[in-house]
Amino acid sequence: MASPTNVRFPDQLDKGLVNYARQTGAKKSNVVVGAVGEWLRMQAHPGIVFVVASNGDRSAALAAGPQVWTVAEAWLQHDQAGRTATVVADALGLTARAVETALAYWADYRNEIDELIERHRASQNEALAAWERRRALNAA
Repeated sequence: MASPTNVRFPDQLDKGLVNYARQTGAKKSNVVVGAVGEWLRMQAHPGIVFVVASNGDRSAALAAGPQVWTVAEAWLQHDQAGRTATVVADALGLTARAVETALAYWADYRNEIDELIERHRASQNEALAAWERRRALNAA
């Protein structure tokens, strides 16, 4: 359930907010709710920022590194017996601390990150299928 909150923005900030909402086609209140939600997540998980992903959605990423879902996917791809933050960090060219930051965020927002992994895997599978269909034309 949403609870109303009255917020007064300085004129310049309000103009920027109105312009952003117009450009994105979002309601002003939705922009504010999204921004506050991201800010709260960043406060709870120092080292996490939000970026615009290739599909236009906003996604959690390490401040100095890849999006969280890529770290989570790399974690899943390593053999469970030898999987550590250091091993995954070495594979990704990150620090173990950065991997731990991503894993902590993933633990708190598991469904969101797992959904991103699945969407990217589906996209990769479709790209591979398209490439294979195109290659089949060469054999015809």
